[in-house]
Amino acid sequence: MVGEVELTLEVNGAAQQYTLVARGQIRSREAIRVLAARNRTAPFPVLLATPYLTLALADECVEHDLQFIDLAGNLHVRAPGQYMLVTGRSANPEIKRLASRLGKPAISASASAIRMIFVLLSDPGLVNRPYREIAAAAGVALGTVGSVFDDLRERGLLAGTDDRRLLDRGALREEWAINYPLRLLPKLNVQRFAAGDPSWWQHAELPVGQAWWSGEVAAAKLTGQLRPCAQTLYVEPTARPTVTMELAKRHRLRADPAGTLEIIDAFWHLDEARTETVTAPPLLVYADLQRTREPRNAEAAVLIRDELERGE
Repeated sequence: MVGEVELTLEVNGAAQQYTLVARGQIRSREAIRVLAARNRTAPFPVLLATPYLTLALADECVEHDLQFIDLAGNLHVRAPGQYMLVTGRSANPEIKRLASRLGKPAISASASAIRMIFVLLSDPGLVNRPYREIAAAAGVALGTVGSVFDDLRERGLLAGTDDRRLLDRGALREEWAINYPLRLLPKLNVQRFAAGDPSWWQHAELPVGQAWWSGEVAAAKLTGQLRPCAQTLYVEPTARPTVTMELAKRHRLRADPAGTLEIIDAFWHLDEARTETVTAPPLLVYADLQRTREPRNAEAAVLIRDELERGE
């Protein structure tokens, strides 16, 4: 709820043009003063539209000649021959919820939430496990679990409390694949390396439970329909120095910001996914293929996505 538009408000036959300024929750007197200052530059008087203004903030608006209207019915409007002032009306619970959320990023777009949603999508049975187990699998604080569940429930992506189930998993996967490179990947210590032999990865031996292929290499192993030109490798953070050193010695890797190999911190803690395979969970492979923007990877990404859908 953020934006500006010009409008004409007619009250009892009196018309007044305004610059309507829509804002989410207003939290400070300073925010009121900033908006009031817009009266000096806006083409018409500013009219603030917001979900709810407390009595103190409404009085601040009046003091600074800022007109306003909120969903609780509080307002301060002046037009030729008209003056209306209503303050002190309380907001109902729904208005308070809206006011607290508007103007803030969705909880499910935070890095911690992305970690949690990933393990829920990768291990469907986890959604009904105790909060402590979910937090451990995602590597997040215990308090994150309830907040993310509440957010997903409010967005219609989670049903139930005692018997929880994810809804519209396909939409949630696509949202995750978009948010992952923006919100979480930059926090995972990405490093790039080059190798003299382009086929080095075919001979690489990964330590079980410590490193996993994603991106093109994983897609080649999962679909058999892609010839990798680049490599993405996730490594357990505590094992990363040793694993990286061993791979560098054996395959003559060298640090290179333009190299075809990227090594990234692994961020999930799913026992089966860590010990029984050398590829990352398919959702992560799908997201890594998508973020390359390479047309040749798009087809492999679709195959992996389709397989995920068939598995539901």
